Amino acid sequence: MALVKYVKKLTLLLCLVFAVAACGYHNSATEPNRVGEKFHEIAIAKVENPTLERWLEPQLRSLLRDEITRRGQLVWVDKSKAEALINIKIISISSGSRILGNKDTTLKYDKTLKVQMRVTSAADGTLLWNSGPVEVTESYYSGQEDATNELVTELIVRKIVDKMNQAY
Repeated sequence: MALVKYVKKLTLLLCLVFAVAACGYHNSATEPNRVGEKFHEIAIAKVENPTLERWLEPQLRSLLRDEITRRGQLVWVDKSKAEALINIKIISISSGSRILGNKDTTLKYDKTLKVQMRVTSAADGTLLWNSGPVEVTESYYSGQEDATNELVTELIVRKIVDKMNQAY
């Protein structure tokens, strides 16, 4: 009887392990970054912000530094000492009506942020990695715009760093 319980528990544990592995779960600290081993020390060269949202640039810089530091794969240094430079281009940020009430009043809004990040060699400017345009959209109710601004910025940074860390 005890052997049957042991086998059931072991089977359940193995199923759980295989299910987690099949879902693509991985530890980002052990995943290689797409920038390359010889480009370990990085700096943000510039953030291009053509929008009128002045809070967006410092928020992106701060969250990107925090996310990359948290993952522990790259080291932040001064621009003059960097092996690779990050260039961020904010393509757009917009809000719009998502759900309208019966009198055409907005009940729910959408916030969309679109960003592109490029990583270049500090030595010769060659392109090491390009995220391509990355977009995040979140919906929110009236009065939640500040929290949603923070959320879409957090999500775009995570999405870009995840993309940079993908090892195909």
